[in-house]
Amino acid sequence: MQEWVRVVFRSDHLLQLQLKDPSWLDVSVFPKAEVDELCVRCVLHDEKNAVISYTVDSMITLHDVFAQHIFEKEEGYCFLLKLMDDMMAVNRNKPVLFDPDFVFVAPFGDAFRFIVVPVKTELWMEQKERMQNWIKTLSSLFQTTTAFEIPGYLMKVIDAPEFSLPDVILGLKNMRQRYYPVRYAFFFRRRTNDIFRVQEPMHHLYDTKTEAPVQSTEKTQIIGTLDKQSAYLEINGERYDLISEWILVGRAMSCDIRLNSTGVSLKHAKILCQNDRCYIQDLKSKNGTYLNEKKVIRRMRLKEGMKIRFADVEGIFHES
Repeated sequence: MQEWVRVVFRSDHLLQLQLKDPSWLDVSVFPKAEVDELCVRCVLHDEKNAVISYTVDSMITLHDVFAQHIFEKEEGYCFLLKLMDDMMAVNRNKPVLFDPDFVFVAPFGDAFRFIVVPVKTELWMEQKERMQNWIKTLSSLFQTTTAFEIPGYLMKVIDAPEFSLPDVILGLKNMRQRYYPVRYAFFFRRRTNDIFRVQEPMHHLYDTKTEAPVQSTEKTQIIGTLDKQSAYLEINGERYDLISEWILVGRAMSCDIRLNSTGVSLKHAKILCQNDRCYIQDLKSKNGTYLNEKKVIRRMRLKEGMKIRFADVEGIFHES
């Protein structure tokens, strides 16, 4: 999960996020987001607990796009350049969630909207490492039939000494001109096929509805001992408690359960814990997620003693 927020509620049309620390809230961000058409519309739902509501309408996540569309020829350049240009514009004076589950795309793929989180400036100004992880994530999710130079370039550029998003954009433009040249500079400046748009609308791949209680910041008095234990995964002798409503499993630094095997995708799977039940969902991983050796296609419920395999990493689910 992102280090700033936790998901309170999520559906196809509404998203509610809560700051992990209400003292981080900066209400001056809201007027900036309101006048920026690239931002998902948001309101402060609960100031005391720092809960923000976002209206996502019928847009799908960037993760959904990468999972169901394979880019051909120049499509990848058009899509990524617009994504990065728009992201750089909105992130210029506002904190943005760099996560494919929190970047929204129009069903035809021709427009982006971004989640702005109203946190204080000092929390988001130093973001080189966050941006490097973002580019690495894009490289791992990007699928193509022809432009294989794109993911290779993205993986290489994150190690550049002077890494920055403008440099990534410039490099993509130069590489596009090299592999898909136009004859005259005038036309290079004014390409007619710069807009990416699919013929049939894309759709949500997963049941996105998630709901969790809001964590109150009020002090409470302990009047007894809570003996209920959380569910957990046992992997290679280590215990991973499932204490959040949404747990990401993968190789990325941002994952709640991080697995170092190269066969595991950056964001491999997610575990949802709702109403004392846990479910597992594969995130279109390269090598698959398996529950008792049955491949996870849609969300599946976890029960005591079930064996879960993330690519070549095995674990056991325990209810408590």
